[in-house]
Amino acid sequence: MESWPNLKIRKVVQHAKFDNQTERFKFLAEFYRVPVADSRGTTAFNMYFLIDHEPKYEERPSTKGKRLVNVSVFDLKKELRTMMGGGHGIHATDNIQETKENMEALELPFEYQQRRFESLRQVFDALEFAGTKYVVLRNFEKMPDEIAVIDPAHLEVDLLVADYYEAKRVLDAITPYKLWSKSYEIGRYRIANQVIVAGKLVYFNLRWVGDSYLDRKWQLQILNQRRRLRDVYVPCDQNHLYSLIYHVTIQKKSISPTYVSVIMELGNFTNAEATDKTFLRSQLDAFMKRNGYLMVKPHDHTVYFFEQAGLE
Repeated sequence: MESWPNLKIRKVVQHAKFDNQTERFKFLAEFYRVPVADSRGTTAFNMYFLIDHEPKYEERPSTKGKRLVNVSVFDLKKELRTMMGGGHGIHATDNIQETKENMEALELPFEYQQRRFESLRQVFDALEFAGTKYVVLRNFEKMPDEIAVIDPAHLEVDLLVADYYEAKRVLDAITPYKLWSKSYEIGRYRIANQVIVAGKLVYFNLRWVGDSYLDRKWQLQILNQRRRLRDVYVPCDQNHLYSLIYHVTIQKKSISPTYVSVIMELGNFTNAEATDKTFLRSQLDAFMKRNGYLMVKPHDHTVYFFEQAGLE
């Protein structure tokens, strides 16, 4: 571990071998999320719990394609496998989500208890205390006392953050099991995180600098020009207005009445103007041209991208 001074072994636990073949195969399928039929688990194995004091994430090629991984742990795993002559005698998790999934499969609840926040205010306090740079992109008018509910069955908060995994760690967010196969954490595209707030699972849409949800240059400006509103960081009025126009014209099929009133107020537009995609697109194009921003297709394929919206 000399090559990775940032990694420290917290403890080592030995897991007993599986005597029952059926139970072993069931465990391996839950652990790796794919059927595994080899000798793994037929002997006892050691589990090393590490702490990374300077976590850094980069994209690396893996057996599951390119994945954003913890660089130190990933490189340590590769070196150990080489020392052992290859094969899969060594397993290591690539990121936070996989660590949580593995501990669940290992039935180690004492090792991991999901963080629970008493209120949305406590969530934002945690982000600020950790030094995590963030902005609530929209629907923050009643925050932090209330979460804006666009769909009553779907509580959600839209955040732009500087670092995806830093925010995910601070929030202790989990990716729902049903979305795991398409998730960003395994090298795919879907971004979905749930956080426990006041006893409820709340969706946090974590957009980050460089994910092409918006132009990277614009994302940096939104974070750098943010303002504080009731102890919550939100965009300045100009970025709020135009990011909202971008959202309703480029990323949505229709304009929600909730957004119409905000656009009218921020842009000093009439109701007719705030509901006219052609007019809004002309305003957006002028703003983006002035600032040198580009329209970019999001990494998350579930986000609509209507580049021609509002063009005659």
